[in-house]
Amino acid sequence: MKSLVRLLLPLALLAALLSPGPATAARTSSAQAGALDGQAEAMRRLSFMIGTWAGPGWTVTPSGTRQEFLQTERVRRQAGDLVISVEGQGRDKADPRTIVDSALAVINYNESTGQYRWEAFSRGYVTTVVPVVGDGTFQWSLQTPAYTSRYTLTFTPTTWHEIGETTVDGGQTWHQNFQMDLRRLA
Repeated sequence: MKSLVRLLLPLALLAALLSPGPATAARTSSAQAGALDGQAEAMRRLSFMIGTWAGPGWTVTPSGTRQEFLQTERVRRQAGDLVISVEGQGRDKADPRTIVDSALAVINYNESTGQYRWEAFSRGYVTTVVPVVGDGTFQWSLQTPAYTSRYTLTFTPTTWHEIGETTVDGGQTWHQNFQMDLRRLA
């Protein structure tokens, strides 16, 4: 029995030394709560986007023709208000039964880097970028070896205006190839 106690006592002491005590657990919980507070505050800065939006838009297709569409966007808070989802669907203006685009994006904030992240899924592609967030504005860009596209969203309490532009010369000249003018439904 004494040999069992001699064996278990050092193991128990080792376990006690390796496990976090109440002070360590409190510091960890406090740090996690602080990070969540920072994330929550950053996500509240995007409140202007939340809602259901609809309206007309247009885009220039790869063939160079202008296609008009009717767009719906549903922007919701998710995951304890620390993530925002953006679900968009565009329908052909001439035939609203035809879906011309469907996309999903999520926005979150990383307290460690101090940056937002925009991750969008559309037409089999995934785009992950760091957007620029302002008062009532949101801008994200996509860079490829051949061109850069940027999308600038401007909000009022009742409107969402968005333009898309492309450059092939490193940003010296931009050409608009997309626009949406949406109204808040809810």
